[in-house]
Amino acid sequence: MVLQQKDSINNLIECWNKASRSGLSILDESRMANIWNKRSVSYAKNMDKDERQKRTVEILEFLDECGFDPKGSKVLDIGCGPGTLSIPLAKLDAEVTALDISSGMLDRLKNAVKEESLPIDIIERSWWTADIDELGFRNEFDLVIASMTPGIKDIENFNKMMCCSRNFCYYSNFLRREEDKAYHDIRTSILGERSENIMNGMIFPFMYLYLSGYQPSVRIKHSVFKEQTSWQEAADRAIDFIGRDRDFDDMTKQRIMDYYQNASLNGVYRSESDVYTGMMVWKV
Repeated sequence: MVLQQKDSINNLIECWNKASRSGLSILDESRMANIWNKRSVSYAKNMDKDERQKRTVEILEFLDECGFDPKGSKVLDIGCGPGTLSIPLAKLDAEVTALDISSGMLDRLKNAVKEESLPIDIIERSWWTADIDELGFRNEFDLVIASMTPGIKDIENFNKMMCCSRNFCYYSNFLRREEDKAYHDIRTSILGERSENIMNGMIFPFMYLYLSGYQPSVRIKHSVFKEQTSWQEAADRAIDFIGRDRDFDDMTKQRIMDYYQNASLNGVYRSESDVYTGMMVWKV
Protein backbone atom coordinates (compact mmCIF):
# COMPACT_ATOMS: atom_id res chain seq x y z
CA MET A 1 0.00 0.00 0.00
CA VAL A 2 2.80 2.42 0.89
CA LEU A 3 4.64 1.55 -2.32
CA GLN A 4 1.48 2.14 -4.35
CA GLN A 5 1.02 5.54 -2.72
CA LYS A 6 4.65 6.43 -3.42
CA ASP A 7 4.31 5.35 -7.05
CA SER A 8 1.14 7.44 -7.41
CA ILE A 9 2.86 10.53 -6.00
CA ASN A 10 5.91 10.03 -8.22
CA ASN A 11 3.73 9.59 -11.31
CA LEU A 12 1.74 12.70 -10.42
CA ILE A 13 4.91 14.74 -9.94
CA GLU A 14 6.24 13.52 -13.29
CA CYS A 15 2.97 14.52 -14.97
CA TRP A 16 2.96 17.91 -13.23
CA ASN A 17 6.55 18.61 -14.28
CA LYS A 18 5.78 17.73 -17.90
CA ALA A 19 2.73 20.00 -17.90
CA SER A 20 4.72 22.87 -16.39
CA ARG A 21 7.25 22.88 -19.23
CA SER A 22 4.76 24.63 -21.50
CA GLY A 23 3.15 28.05 -21.34
CA LEU A 24 4.21 30.46 -18.63
CA SER A 25 6.86 28.14 -17.25
CA ILE A 26 9.25 28.75 -20.14
CA LEU A 27 9.39 32.51 -19.66
CA ASP A 28 12.48 34.18 -18.28
CA GLU A 29 11.88 36.34 -15.23
CA SER A 30 12.52 39.71 -16.88
CA ARG A 31 9.91 38.97 -19.51
CA MET A 32 7.43 37.82 -16.89
CA ALA A 33 8.01 41.01 -14.87
CA ASN A 34 7.47 43.15 -17.97
CA ILE A 35 4.14 41.46 -18.74
CA TRP A 36 2.81 42.10 -15.24
CA ASN A 37 4.18 45.64 -15.17
CA LYS A 38 2.05 46.42 -18.21
CA ARG A 39 -1.03 44.88 -16.58
CA SER A 40 -0.52 46.58 -13.22
CA VAL A 41 -2.64 49.65 -14.02
CA SER A 42 -5.75 47.64 -14.96
CA TYR A 43 -5.24 45.27 -12.01
CA ALA A 44 -5.11 48.15 -9.55
CA LYS A 45 -8.32 49.60 -11.03
CA ASN A 46 -10.08 46.22 -10.77
CA MET A 47 -9.37 46.03 -7.02
CA ASP A 48 -12.21 48.47 -6.42
CA LYS A 49 -14.74 46.66 -8.57
CA ASP A 50 -17.62 44.95 -6.78
CA GLU A 51 -16.80 41.49 -8.14
CA ARG A 52 -13.15 41.68 -7.02
CA GLN A 53 -14.13 42.99 -3.57
CA LYS A 54 -16.74 40.25 -3.24
CA ARG A 55 -14.11 37.62 -4.04
CA THR A 56 -11.74 39.07 -1.42
CA VAL A 57 -14.49 38.88 1.21
CA GLU A 58 -15.19 35.26 0.23
CA ILE A 59 -11.52 34.35 0.67
CA LEU A 60 -11.33 35.99 4.09
CA GLU A 61 -14.52 34.22 5.18
CA PHE A 62 -13.13 30.91 3.93
CA LEU A 63 -9.92 31.42 5.91
CA ASP A 64 -11.97 32.25 9.01
CA GLU A 65 -14.06 29.10 8.62
CA CYS A 66 -10.86 27.05 8.39
CA GLY A 67 -9.66 28.47 11.72
CA PHE A 68 -7.25 31.20 10.65
CA ASP A 69 -7.21 34.33 12.82
CA PRO A 70 -5.33 37.22 11.16
CA LYS A 71 -4.85 39.26 14.34
CA GLY A 72 -1.19 39.09 15.31
CA SER A 73 -0.45 36.48 12.63
CA LYS A 74 2.47 36.53 10.21
CA VAL A 75 1.39 36.16 6.59
CA LEU A 76 3.38 35.59 3.39
CA ASP A 77 1.56 36.60 0.19
CA ILE A 78 3.30 35.07 -2.85
CA GLY A 79 2.53 36.92 -6.09
CA CYS A 80 0.73 39.61 -4.10
CA GLY A 81 0.02 41.90 -7.06
CA PRO A 82 -1.26 45.36 -6.03
CA GLY A 83 -2.24 44.02 -2.60
CA THR A 84 -5.63 42.43 -3.23
CA LEU A 85 -5.23 40.23 -0.13
CA SER A 86 -2.21 41.81 1.57
CA ILE A 87 -4.02 45.08 2.26
CA PRO A 88 -7.23 43.67 3.84
CA LEU A 89 -5.18 41.19 5.93
CA ALA A 90 -2.95 44.00 7.18
CA LYS A 91 -6.07 45.99 8.07
CA LEU A 92 -7.15 42.99 10.17
CA ASP A 93 -3.91 43.34 12.18
CA ALA A 94 -1.84 40.70 10.38
CA GLU A 95 1.88 41.31 9.80
CA VAL A 96 2.21 40.76 6.06
CA THR A 97 5.20 40.04 3.84
CA ALA A 98 4.16 40.73 0.24
CA LEU A 99 6.30 39.31 -2.57
CA ASP A 100 5.92 39.92 -6.30
CA ILE A 101 8.12 40.01 -9.40
CA SER A 102 6.43 43.11 -10.82
CA SER A 103 7.66 46.55 -9.76
CA GLY A 104 4.52 48.06 -11.31
CA MET A 105 2.25 45.97 -9.09
CA LEU A 106 4.35 46.73 -6.03
CA ASP A 107 4.39 50.49 -6.71
CA ARG A 108 0.63 50.51 -6.25
CA LEU A 109 0.91 48.48 -3.07
CA LYS A 110 3.63 50.81 -1.75
CA ASN A 111 1.32 53.79 -2.25
CA ALA A 112 -1.41 52.11 -0.20
CA VAL A 113 1.05 51.15 2.55
CA LYS A 114 2.34 54.72 2.75
CA GLU A 115 -1.11 56.33 2.73
CA GLU A 116 -2.58 54.01 5.37
CA SER A 117 0.55 53.12 7.39
CA LEU A 118 -0.06 49.39 6.96
CA PRO A 119 2.25 46.70 8.43
CA ILE A 120 3.35 45.24 5.08
CA ASP A 121 6.94 44.34 4.21
CA ILE A 122 7.29 44.50 0.41
CA ILE A 123 9.81 42.36 -1.49
CA GLU A 124 10.40 42.54 -5.24
CA ARG A 125 11.44 38.99 -6.06
CA SER A 126 10.52 36.03 -8.23
CA TRP A 127 9.24 33.04 -6.28
CA TRP A 128 10.84 30.76 -8.89
CA THR A 129 14.35 31.67 -7.76
CA ALA A 130 13.70 32.87 -4.21
CA ASP A 131 15.91 31.25 -1.56
CA ILE A 132 13.61 30.84 1.46
CA ASP A 133 16.52 30.20 3.84
CA GLU A 134 18.38 33.29 2.67
CA LEU A 135 15.17 35.29 3.10
CA GLY A 136 14.47 33.74 6.52
CA PHE A 137 11.09 32.40 5.40
CA ARG A 138 11.33 28.73 6.42
CA ASN A 139 8.65 27.83 9.05
CA GLU A 140 8.19 31.55 9.66
CA PHE A 141 4.54 32.24 8.76
CA ASP A 142 1.14 31.40 10.22
CA LEU A 143 -0.39 31.62 6.75
CA VAL A 144 1.20 31.39 3.30
CA ILE A 145 -0.93 32.57 0.37
CA ALA A 146 -0.58 31.76 -3.33
CA SER A 147 -3.67 33.23 -4.95
CA MET A 148 -4.03 32.86 -8.73
CA THR A 149 -0.30 33.34 -9.23
CA PRO A 150 2.01 31.84 -11.89
CA GLY A 151 4.68 31.83 -9.19
CA ILE A 152 3.61 28.29 -8.20
CA LYS A 153 4.34 26.64 -11.53
CA ASP A 154 5.55 23.22 -10.41
CA ILE A 155 6.06 20.85 -7.49
CA GLU A 156 9.30 22.53 -6.43
CA ASN A 157 7.64 25.91 -6.00
CA PHE A 158 4.60 24.37 -4.31
CA ASN A 159 6.74 22.53 -1.75
CA LYS A 160 8.78 25.68 -1.17
CA MET A 161 5.54 27.48 -0.36
CA MET A 162 4.57 24.82 2.20
CA CYS A 163 8.01 24.94 3.83
CA CYS A 164 7.42 28.59 4.75
CA SER A 165 4.30 27.84 6.79
CA ARG A 166 4.10 26.68 10.38
CA ASN A 167 0.31 26.42 10.25
CA PHE A 168 -1.96 27.28 7.28
CA CYS A 169 -1.58 27.47 3.50
CA TYR A 170 -4.05 28.96 1.03
CA TYR A 171 -3.91 28.21 -2.70
CA SER A 172 -6.21 29.10 -5.59
CA ASN A 173 -6.08 28.67 -9.34
CA PHE A 174 -8.12 27.91 -12.42
CA LEU A 175 -9.99 24.66 -13.00
CA ARG A 176 -11.25 25.71 -16.40
CA ARG A 177 -11.18 28.99 -18.26
CA GLU A 178 -12.96 29.45 -21.55
CA GLU A 179 -11.17 32.30 -23.22
CA ASP A 180 -12.86 35.25 -24.82
CA LYS A 181 -13.84 34.59 -28.45
CA ALA A 182 -11.11 36.96 -29.69
CA TYR A 183 -8.33 34.82 -28.17
CA HIS A 184 -9.78 31.72 -29.82
CA ASP A 185 -10.00 33.46 -33.19
CA ILE A 186 -6.46 34.88 -32.95
CA ARG A 187 -4.95 31.51 -32.09
CA THR A 188 -6.81 29.61 -34.80
CA SER A 189 -7.20 32.09 -37.67
CA ILE A 190 -4.16 34.34 -37.31
CA LEU A 191 -1.59 32.04 -35.66
CA GLY A 192 -2.85 28.72 -37.04
CA GLU A 193 -2.79 27.06 -33.60
CA ARG A 194 -5.20 25.04 -31.50
CA SER A 195 -7.11 27.01 -28.90
CA GLU A 196 -7.08 25.18 -25.56
CA ASN A 197 -9.61 26.05 -22.86
CA ILE A 198 -8.78 23.33 -20.33
CA MET A 199 -6.51 24.43 -17.47
CA ASN A 200 -4.99 22.32 -14.69
CA GLY A 201 -3.68 24.90 -12.24
CA MET A 202 -5.79 23.53 -9.36
CA ILE A 203 -5.78 19.81 -10.13
CA PHE A 204 -2.10 18.96 -9.60
CA PRO A 205 -1.71 20.70 -6.21
CA PHE A 206 -4.96 19.17 -4.91
CA MET A 207 -4.03 15.65 -6.02
CA TYR A 208 -0.55 16.04 -4.54
CA LEU A 209 -1.98 17.05 -1.17
CA TYR A 210 -4.56 14.26 -1.23
CA LEU A 211 -2.02 11.56 -2.08
CA SER A 212 0.33 12.94 0.59
CA GLY A 213 -2.29 12.50 3.31
CA TYR A 214 -3.55 16.07 3.66
CA GLN A 215 -7.24 16.91 3.81
CA PRO A 216 -7.61 20.40 2.32
CA SER A 217 -10.86 22.31 2.60
CA VAL A 218 -11.95 23.14 -0.96
CA ARG A 219 -14.34 25.56 -2.62
CA ILE A 220 -15.19 25.71 -6.33
CA LYS A 221 -16.54 28.91 -7.88
CA HIS A 222 -18.06 29.68 -11.28
CA SER A 223 -17.91 33.19 -12.73
CA VAL A 224 -18.64 34.91 -16.01
CA PHE A 225 -16.34 37.90 -16.50
CA LYS A 226 -17.55 40.72 -18.75
CA GLU A 227 -15.41 43.74 -19.57
CA GLN A 228 -15.50 46.79 -21.81
CA THR A 229 -12.35 48.53 -22.96
CA SER A 230 -10.96 50.39 -25.96
CA TRP A 231 -10.04 48.15 -28.85
CA GLN A 232 -6.44 49.42 -28.68
CA GLU A 233 -6.07 48.39 -25.04
CA ALA A 234 -7.72 45.02 -25.72
CA ALA A 235 -5.37 44.40 -28.65
CA ASP A 236 -2.26 45.37 -26.67
CA ARG A 237 -3.33 43.04 -23.85
CA ALA A 238 -3.87 40.15 -26.27
CA ILE A 239 -0.47 40.71 -27.92
CA ASP A 240 1.23 40.67 -24.51
CA PHE A 241 -0.64 37.63 -23.19
CA ILE A 242 -0.75 35.37 -26.24
CA GLY A 243 2.78 36.43 -27.18
CA ARG A 244 4.18 35.99 -23.69
CA ASP A 245 6.46 33.13 -24.73
CA ARG A 246 7.50 34.49 -28.16
CA ASP A 247 7.97 37.63 -30.22
CA PHE A 248 5.34 38.56 -32.82
CA ASP A 249 6.48 40.26 -36.00
CA ASP A 250 4.94 43.59 -37.01
CA MET A 251 2.60 41.97 -39.53
CA THR A 252 1.13 39.61 -36.91
CA LYS A 253 0.69 42.46 -34.43
CA GLN A 254 -1.11 44.51 -37.09
CA ARG A 255 -3.47 41.62 -37.89
CA ILE A 256 -4.36 41.34 -34.20
CA MET A 257 -4.91 45.11 -33.99
CA ASP A 258 -7.14 44.96 -37.10
CA TYR A 259 -9.14 42.10 -35.58
CA TYR A 260 -9.99 44.09 -32.45
CA GLN A 261 -10.79 47.25 -34.37
CA ASN A 262 -13.21 45.38 -36.64
CA ALA A 263 -14.78 43.51 -33.68
CA SER A 264 -15.46 46.72 -31.75
CA LEU A 265 -18.49 48.98 -31.71
CA ASN A 266 -17.78 52.72 -31.58
CA GLY A 267 -14.19 51.95 -30.56
CA VAL A 268 -15.23 49.79 -27.57
CA TYR A 269 -14.45 46.07 -27.36
CA ARG A 270 -16.67 43.92 -25.14
CA SER A 271 -15.20 40.66 -23.86
CA GLU A 272 -16.69 37.74 -21.97
CA SER A 273 -15.06 34.63 -20.45
CA ASP A 274 -16.50 31.66 -18.58
CA VAL A 275 -14.32 30.72 -15.60
CA TYR A 276 -14.22 27.99 -12.94
CA THR A 277 -11.76 28.50 -10.10
CA GLY A 278 -10.87 26.50 -7.02
CA MET A 279 -9.42 27.52 -3.68
CA MET A 280 -8.19 25.36 -0.82
CA VAL A 281 -6.85 25.74 2.71
CA TRP A 282 -4.88 23.14 4.63
CA LYS A 283 -2.61 22.80 7.64
CA VAL A 284 0.98 21.78 7.02
